[in-house]
Amino acid sequence: MNGIDWAGMLKGMGYLVLSVAGGLGLGRAIIYFSLPERILASMLPHLKRWRIPAQALFALGVSIGSSRAGSALIAEAYRNDLLSEKEAVFGTLLQSFPGYLKRWAVSFPVAAALAGRAGIIYSLAVLVRSFFRFLFFLCMLRGKELPGQDFPGLPERQKNGRGSFSFFASLARTLPPSLGFFALAYLATPALQGFIEEGGAHLPLLSAAGWSVAAASFAHVNAALGAAGGALASGSLTTAQAVLALLAGNMLAVLSRVLRQDIAFWIGIFPGKMVRSLFAWNLATLLAVMAISVAAAAVPVFWGW
Repeated sequence: MNGIDWAGMLKGMGYLVLSVAGGLGLGRAIIYFSLPERILASMLPHLKRWRIPAQALFALGVSIGSSRAGSALIAEAYRNDLLSEKEAVFGTLLQSFPGYLKRWAVSFPVAAALAGRAGIIYSLAVLVRSFFRFLFFLCMLRGKELPGQDFPGLPERQKNGRGSFSFFASLARTLPPSLGFFALAYLATPALQGFIEEGGAHLPLLSAAGWSVAAASFAHVNAALGAAGGALASGSLTTAQAVLALLAGNMLAVLSRVLRQDIAFWIGIFPGKMVRSLFAWNLATLLAVMAISVAAAAVPVFWGW
C-alpha cells in the first residue's frame, strides 16, 4: 500500500461530504418550492393543442405527484374503453418524465458534488435523453381531436411534494456508498488499470478506470458517480472519459432497471399483451437514446479533446 496519497484521499472525501450535503440541501429547497410541479403544470394546457386524449393529459397531471398513480389511471381508462391500446401504451410511457424531473432536481446537485464537471455533463445528458423520449411519446400519442372532449383540470395536489424529501435520510443513504466507492476507486484504480486494460485492449475508449465506473452503475448511480469522482481525483480518468464511462454504465444497467422498476408494476395493472408492448417500446427507446449519447460522448475521447 506504499505510495498511496492517504492525505489526498481523506481531503477529497472531506470535500465530498461537504459538497453532497450542500447539493442535497439545494435539492430540498427545489422540492420545497415545488419548482418541477410548477414547470410541468404550466405545460399541460398547451399540450391540449397537440390533440392528446383528455384521459392521458389528466393522468400526466396526476403523475406530477406519482407516475404510478398516473399509470393506474391510464390502465383504468383502457379497461373502460376510453383509450385505445396505442393510446394506453404511449400514455403510460409518457408518465415517466414528470417523475424523473422531480428526481433529477435532487440528483443533479449530488451528481455535481460526487463527480464535478463530469457529473454535471452526465446528469444533463440523461435529462435531455428523457425529454426527447417524452417528446417522441407525445408525437406517437397525438391523434384526432374528439368532439366534446374537455381538458380536465389539474388535480389539486401541487403542494403534495412539500415535506416528502428528508434531507438527513437522503444524506444517510447517499454518503456511505458514495464514500465507499470514492475510496475504492481511489485506491484500487491504479492496481486494476494494468490488469483490465491488458484484457480490454481492443476497447481503448473505455480504460480500466472507466470499466470500474461503468460496473458500479449496476449497484446504483451514486456508486458510479462516487467511483468517477475517485478516479478523477486520482488522475486515472479525464472528464471526457468519466462522462463516457458513466453513460456506458448507465446503458449496460438499463435492462435490470426496467425489469426491477417498471415491469413488476405494469404486470399488476395491464394485460399481458400490453405489458409486452410497454416493455418493447420502453426498452427500445431507452437503448436508442442511450446509444446516441454514448456515441456522442465517445467522440471527444477518441480525438483526445
